[in-house]
Amino acid sequence: MNMRSRTTRTAPLAAALVIACGLVAGCNRSAENSDTTAATTPPAETTPPPATPAATTPATPASDTNAMANANGTTTPATGESATTTGDASAMSGDNAGTSGPIADTDFYQKALSGGEKEIAASKMAEKSSNAQVKALAKTVIADHTALGQKVKAAAGANAPTPATPDTSSLSGKTGADLDKAYVDMMVSDHQQDIPMFENASKNASTDQAKQLASAALPKLRKHLDMAQKAQTSLNK
Repeated sequence: MNMRSRTTRTAPLAAALVIACGLVAGCNRSAENSDTTAATTPPAETTPPPATPAATTPATPASDTNAMANANGTTTPATGESATTTGDASAMSGDNAGTSGPIADTDFYQKALSGGEKEIAASKMAEKSSNAQVKALAKTVIADHTALGQKVKAAAGANAPTPATPDTSSLSGKTGADLDKAYVDMMVSDHQQDIPMFENASKNASTDQAKQLASAALPKLRKHLDMAQKAQTSLNK
């Protein structure tokens, strides 16, 4: 009876232990499965928010740009056909007028006569100089430009222009060495302007007659410049 009682009591305990062990094992397997799933499941991808498009600055029309530049006091160069050209246009202004590009025969005659009259008037003021070089230059200029003026008037005919009033104000009131130097400086400057104008007319004047007249005058004009430069060098020593 005792043995049977013990067996009877231990049987339920054994069964309870088996059930408990099974539950523990099941829990362990669930935990392992949970850890494995967590380890193998990749993290959800994070999708970045769409980029905000950059603001586009509209191009400023050329006319607006010019208007802004003008408002700021800046001159905007013109473009296309309205652009101002340089070179020939600048060469035709001031003392350089007629030194490049086409030149009408009447314009050439006007410039030749006016320049010649000025140089003759200045030379008459200096021809009594005590300096031999200055006196020789003055007499040569008077003779050559008087002859050239007559040729110009003959070529122009009835359309001969009236020369401008000679401007010799830079020599007024000067005497002696001061007059000599001022006169020689004027002859150098004037002939440095005359020669390019005559060279241009010899190629680009509107008539053959004007071209020939300009070409024939060039050797004497170059001689005047050479004489004036030599006198200038001598006076500046």
